[in-house]
Amino acid sequence: MFQRPIVAAEAPPVTPAAFRQLMAIETGDRYRAFRKTLVPDYRRVHVDIALGYAALAGCLVLIGQAPGIPGGLVAATLGAAAIGFLVAYLQLFIHEAAHFNLAPDKRVNDRIADWLICWQVGTNIAAYRATHAEHHRHLGHGGDTEISYLHALSLRFVIEMLTGIHAIRVFTARTDESGAPKAKAPLLRGIAIHAILLASLVALGAWPAALAWIGGMAIAFPFFATLRQLLEHRPADGLIDTGDAVTRLFGDGAFARVFGGAGFNRHLLHHLEPQLSYTRLIELDRFLAGTSMAPVLDAHRTTYFATCRALLAEPHRG
Repeated sequence: MFQRPIVAAEAPPVTPAAFRQLMAIETGDRYRAFRKTLVPDYRRVHVDIALGYAALAGCLVLIGQAPGIPGGLVAATLGAAAIGFLVAYLQLFIHEAAHFNLAPDKRVNDRIADWLICWQVGTNIAAYRATHAEHHRHLGHGGDTEISYLHALSLRFVIEMLTGIHAIRVFTARTDESGAPKAKAPLLRGIAIHAILLASLVALGAWPAALAWIGGMAIAFPFFATLRQLLEHRPADGLIDTGDAVTRLFGDGAFARVFGGAGFNRHLLHHLEPQLSYTRLIELDRFLAGTSMAPVLDAHRTTYFATCRALLAEPHRG
């Protein structure tokens, strides 16, 4: 489920329950006691979200100041990539909210998610939580609900990501039998907030920023979000059999911390302990370094760039 083949290590436990059973056998009560100390650092979560919004606002201000039509168009084009990258970073916190790690009170957690994160993509945390739960239950199998990794990183798929074809395909797949979105209110709220933002930018004369926002949301954000999931879960030699999906550990560099923000750079650890806050994954990593899981985790360590190169070299079977 995590990687095929595992080098110099047995396959890791395939469920959180099996993982905890292994830790109980190996460490007695030590892991269970350690696990109880790993409470979320909510202050860090809120600071990380605030930094993302500050960077996003800063980008809009800079782009909006571009002089003239040619300069504005160039700024809008380059700015769209920056906007999309930062929105992709902020959207990672919808995942943290799905596991109730934005605030100690679950209702507050969901309100923060809906008003700070979910509006950008026209959804609500309840809908995402239900969808994401199936990803944990069925990773690599037919019931998985997050399946961009089924596509090879081919020129055709890159074009589909950059033109919005793949984003439309994902959106239309998440509908009920009538073909309408499951929840209209979150979608309408998102559209309204986007419209207010765009109208405000245009009214302030920052039309390059408005264009950058449209390009960032429509093209760059879906591209970065899809690419990240593909890098997390697609085997370097492609998907041959059901269950071939992998889960990787990436580095702690500046790029990895933003592209794989909210703990996505340690995605394998999240699949072993789904309810654990990303603010404590580094401590879990250090603990497991002293257990039989160490060689298993080391076999899954890589970088985003190395994985991207490997997937680009994959025989494109689909």
